[in-house]
Amino acid sequence: MSFTQTDSKAPYDYLQRHYRQPKTDDPVERWLPHPEVARAICGALLASGIGGKNVQDAMQDVFVKALAAFRCGTPVPADLRAMKAYCCAIADNHAIDMRRKADRRKQDLLAAVDPEEYAPLEYGAERRDPADARRQLQVLADLFREGRMPQDGATILEGVATRASYKEIAEGLGISEELARWRMREMTRIYRHRMGRLGILPGTTPLRAVLDLPSAIPVLRAAA
Repeated sequence: MSFTQTDSKAPYDYLQRHYRQPKTDDPVERWLPHPEVARAICGALLASGIGGKNVQDAMQDVFVKALAAFRCGTPVPADLRAMKAYCCAIADNHAIDMRRKADRRKQDLLAAVDPEEYAPLEYGAERRDPADARRQLQVLADLFREGRMPQDGATILEGVATRASYKEIAEGLGISEELARWRMREMTRIYRHRMGRLGILPGTTPLRAVLDLPSAIPVLRAAA
């Protein structure tokens, strides 16, 4: 029985049902897959703030790290209690790493935001070289005519303009919600890149505001 086996429930539940005392005296085979070890790891992760759907993946990562350490020469704990303590220490460190990575991702996202584009004017954000929304609509249409926008891009923008949810947009296109969101992000990226090359960023109207023009969807439909 391998500790990498799992089902739709928590790993320690699976191990509790299927664990069999190994016939060998190898402490790795005997204690690492033990359900009490899995239960201890799960508790350590939850106590460290790792919850929801991340717990099961994090538990698998802890098992893999422990096994890799033993294969690299780390002394193997001699009994169940010691194995639980060793794996819980790995779980604590893994939780710290996960939180650090999450913080870095958050900082990267914040750094990517252009405050001059998104800050409300009433808070004193100064827009330089303001571009007319109709001019920006023509730039957006040019991108469709050039074939630079993702498939079904005009339909997705129409859904966004009508305030439909991404789930509703995706169902209408027969694609996943994640794919619909990715295509919207990609269109925003391409649009901003073109506006930057034209020298009218910052100061452009956000893409969603351009879509509010009465003529926006017909123009984009014709261009696509």
